[in-house]
Amino acid sequence: METGLKAFSILGFILTSGFTGVGQIVAAGAPEGSLVLTIHVSNGAEVDPVTLIQAERTATGIFKKAGVESRWVDPGLRSEGKLAHSLDEGSFPRSHIQLTILPGLISNRLGAHNLPDDVMGLAPGSGPERQWVYAFYDRVEAFAVKHITDTHADAAQILGHVIAHEIGHLLLNDQTHSATGIMRGPWNLWDVQNASYGHLLFTTRQAEAIKAEVSRRLRK
Repeated sequence: METGLKAFSILGFILTSGFTGVGQIVAAGAPEGSLVLTIHVSNGAEVDPVTLIQAERTATGIFKKAGVESRWVDPGLRSEGKLAHSLDEGSFPRSHIQLTILPGLISNRLGAHNLPDDVMGLAPGSGPERQWVYAFYDRVEAFAVKHITDTHADAAQILGHVIAHEIGHLLLNDQTHSATGIMRGPWNLWDVQNASYGHLLFTTRQAEAIKAEVSRRLRK
């Protein structure tokens, strides 16, 4: 999925900011001493709670197979999914990631309509300290509908893989796509079939790089 988009400053006007002190944390029981990535979720697309939790579990499984545990902070599950940035940039540790799930209208205002239809997310910027990723939920739903008959991959599974893919861009500090695995782009029918069976994963080399990066961020 694309990692650059012009006129991104519009986010400052569209998205409301402010730290939400209390959120629901999913999958928080990571063993002491393990590599843990904390993901703050802003559910601007108002994805239903069941789908969102299933997507988070899907992404959790992908990162777990790469050797990294995930914690999810979901204020949107208690605030009706209002579009808001739960954290201001620079106000939280580098091992924390801000995920914003955008509805179609906001995605298009950001210029997503100029991107190929199979682009379902964004990891903007460059450099090793990035913490922001976005998912375009209308495109996730359309992609799932397109492939559901052939692959049985539903919107929750697709969203979970999109989230893992975009966070992968941050942790790998790489704007390009790989030839195989979850960091391929765009995904073909075979990739979606693998996703439906839980087999669309980071490669061994990517997993090692992700573990090293999470370890580095935890020391920040």
